[in-house]
Amino acid sequence: MYRKIHIIIILVVAVFLFAAHTNKLPKVLIIGDSISIGYTPFVKDYFKDIAVVAHSPGNAGHKTSIIGKWHVKLDSENEQLKNSPAAKIAGEILLPGSLAEAGFGVKTTGSDYGILTSDYKYIGKAWYQKEILIPPSWEGKNVELFLERVLWESRVFVDNKELSVQDALGTPHRHKLGKIPPGSHKLTIQVDNEMIHNIGDKGHAYGEYTQSIWNGIVGKMELLANDDLYISGVKTFPDITGDELRIEVSVNSGSEEMTKITNEIISLSSGRIVLKSRYSYLANPGENNFDLVLPLDGKLQKWSEFTPEVYILKTNIISKNQSDSFETEFGFYEVSHDGTNILINERPVFLRGNLDCVHFPINGYASCDIQDWERIFRIYKEYGLNHARFHSWCPPEAAFKAANRIGIYLQVEASIWIDWWMSIDNTERGRPEMNTRGRPRGLGYDASRDSFVVAEMNRMVDVYGNHPSFTMFCIGNELGNSDFNVMKDWVAELKNHDPRRLYAVSTARKITEADDYSATHNIQGIGRTRGLNGPRTNWDFEESYGKMDIPIIAHEIGQWPVYPKWSEIEKYSGVLKARNLEGFKLVAAKNGIVDQDEVFCNASGALNQLMYKYEIESFLRTSSCAGFQLLSMQDYQGQGEALIGWMDSHWGSKGITTPEIFRQHCSSTVPLLRMEKFVWENKEEFKASAQLSHYGQYNLQAICSWRIVGDSEKELAKGDFEVHEFETGKLTNLGEIRFDLSSVNRAEKLCLELAVSGTEFRNSWEFWVYPHELPEDNFSDVLVTNMLTDEIIQKLQGGAKVLLMAHGLGNEVSSDYLNFYPLYWSLSFFPGQGKTNIGLLLNNEHPAFADFPTDSHGNWQWETIYRDSKGFILNQMPAAYKPIAQPVDDFHRNNKIGGIFEFKIGKGKLLACGFNIDDDLPVANQLKYSLLRYMISDKFHPEQKVETGFIKGIFQKKSVSDPRYPEN
Repeated sequence: MYRKIHIIIILVVAVFLFAAHTNKLPKVLIIGDSISIGYTPFVKDYFKDIAVVAHSPGNAGHKTSIIGKWHVKLDSENEQLKNSPAAKIAGEILLPGSLAEAGFGVKTTGSDYGILTSDYKYIGKAWYQKEILIPPSWEGKNVELFLERVLWESRVFVDNKELSVQDALGTPHRHKLGKIPPGSHKLTIQVDNEMIHNIGDKGHAYGEYTQSIWNGIVGKMELLANDDLYISGVKTFPDITGDELRIEVSVNSGSEEMTKITNEIISLSSGRIVLKSRYSYLANPGENNFDLVLPLDGKLQKWSEFTPEVYILKTNIISKNQSDSFETEFGFYEVSHDGTNILINERPVFLRGNLDCVHFPINGYASCDIQDWERIFRIYKEYGLNHARFHSWCPPEAAFKAANRIGIYLQVEASIWIDWWMSIDNTERGRPEMNTRGRPRGLGYDASRDSFVVAEMNRMVDVYGNHPSFTMFCIGNELGNSDFNVMKDWVAELKNHDPRRLYAVSTARKITEADDYSATHNIQGIGRTRGLNGPRTNWDFEESYGKMDIPIIAHEIGQWPVYPKWSEIEKYSGVLKARNLEGFKLVAAKNGIVDQDEVFCNASGALNQLMYKYEIESFLRTSSCAGFQLLSMQDYQGQGEALIGWMDSHWGSKGITTPEIFRQHCSSTVPLLRMEKFVWENKEEFKASAQLSHYGQYNLQAICSWRIVGDSEKELAKGDFEVHEFETGKLTNLGEIRFDLSSVNRAEKLCLELAVSGTEFRNSWEFWVYPHELPEDNFSDVLVTNMLTDEIIQKLQGGAKVLLMAHGLGNEVSSDYLNFYPLYWSLSFFPGQGKTNIGLLLNNEHPAFADFPTDSHGNWQWETIYRDSKGFILNQMPAAYKPIAQPVDDFHRNNKIGGIFEFKIGKGKLLACGFNIDDDLPVANQLKYSLLRYMISDKFHPEQKVETGFIKGIFQKKSVSDPRYPEN
């Protein structure tokens, strides 16, 4: 605080003293670092004709920002531009930024298939040019150009002479320009966003699935000047057992120099200096590596998700005539593994992770702003997550810093994704959209590309290795057709180079002896590590996980689509446009459902959340599981619009859950229930067993209690388990729960709640109880049939009431097979799933459900009647017509689907049910009973009149095989 006051006073005094020496315009002197240098041109423009603005370069040291206005020119020989004569190809641009943001390149029209569409596109070379001033104080110094993020290759010219080239994707481009004489010089940077090495165009370091193939320079842009003696790098190696910190200082020297190296460790949270050290070394000409060991005496707090304590290490080197300084951020922690457990500071952690695939649709590239990443990771923490996996890319340093401060464990990858399907011609498979440019073979078969990947791996570890959040590294995603023998050697060498984190070769495809962990959906020769096991919770994956001696993380779980809200289209106000969603909206309008986007979102979202809870708890029940990685909490806007999140791609909530609800089953401590089914009869005794998964900071001593509630929160039963001390990193059995269901004399949804006393930890499960015997009623005036014959149509015309059990009717044109479990990922990217629906919208206030308790969305009780069920396409109906039960058709198709619906035909009334209520099952019997009760009541008055030709058409039966059940 005092330092800020002093700076303000100095600024004020400087301005007045500076202005006092002139009778002309007042003068403003800006005092600050390289950031303020960057601000100077904008302040000058703002105070034009008002004040003279100057900047004192002396206190800026050996660093100068070069952000601001640049001249840019695109390659006149570029084929895209030759075919687009109106394209903007030259002019002024503000950097950092991209060509698309400034309107350079080809203006696009229409929608790209399966992805967002960039407003402007350009792939090729662009020249960025600016006059720079090398100050007299830089005489004889080595000049370096720092560009934080470039896609993909940058070449640097000074006064038209090429001096350096860089091609890093996951780390900054650092161009060593040598000694540049003081004075004005022309700096030119050529950026080429062509595919420099064929790493596939489906990954996230380079591709259009989520970000864009942008051209520009983003993040920090600086010129730096170094003496011949300078610090090229500092690495921190914490030793929590020995309570010491080893510091590896890399020093370049132009001659033999006696030097002093000093260190200051400063707490980021308090700003206080915690430790100081001082050493003397002889620096020899060339590269020097000095190992310094600092005893800590308990002064550093360990970093973890619970205590994200971050420190700044300031290292200075001084010789007789030269000096340099280096600053890095680090944490005092260790990551390791003990069999199947991942350990942070020797305590087990359970990774509750999410995939990050570059979701920044406004700019079209990843933010380099720490505040943006802090916002994202705070959302992680709100929903109980502690881990992020960067799928086939490495984020800018701002992401590491934000994760350091908030306590997020990061897995980063070296910019690569090449799987088997990327090496073949997918046109022959009927999937041309999956074709990968150049059809690259995997790693180990192209020397140039292999060299790039190995260099990328080492760069990432060297540049970001001090960040405590950088806990895991993997070469890339699903490297199915690569040479694993070659890649495991790369990983072994990298582990030897920097052992500070856990390493793996690839996700999902193969586990090698070099792997410290694996994120996979299947272990070769052992079995699957994720999946669905029916409507019950009394199962786990221990049979697979328990056979491993390294931690296994469930790979890319979830992927359950949610119907989009059309209002989201307006959010795409930047570079990327949601023209694809605009097209889907037009189809929805044509089919009379455009006004249902919000209720469809809620209904499909409820099923999405049901499935995420179902999956997450299966891993928590698996004692040898090390965690899971969601795909994902936010929408994925590529690969056929996989809108699978409970948040949109702007990190805005869809309103389908809350952090408090989600944390019930996704937190450091989660009560769990093993239950054999969700549907019970009142002749049975409810039985279940309870567990507690505890991965908190400390052991927990508490009482766990349970209760069962019915309608209106009426408590039906309750109990306590014995007092336990729950050891962190353990899954503990609590005991059995039993409840006689005979007291439930009508169909009812019950809820079992588990809670840990004195904490926020609680969880709940809904289940349904149905009477074993239904009351006798006179339904004689309702004709119940599973056929629609001419005779039945005649009776309808004459005034009959007909309940049509239609699950065996319909054809490929008029109907769809329904499935309780939503389709996977994206209907357009994975066609042929045999599924087209993503939820069930129910008019739960309708009198047809008076005797069948249901939510406004599908829930587990509906699962039992989905087999052989049908939905019927009702696009010809007026927009105002809504079915009683409406399966949510995938938004790529947008059909109006009827699951339960009613019509007026002549004088008669038809109620059609596409769900299988013909089986002798509790839910089927109860739903049939409720529908019949409705039909004999005075409330059964269908308003929508249809002709007999229409109902004959939609219910016409043809011999069609059910793709879900080939045996049928």
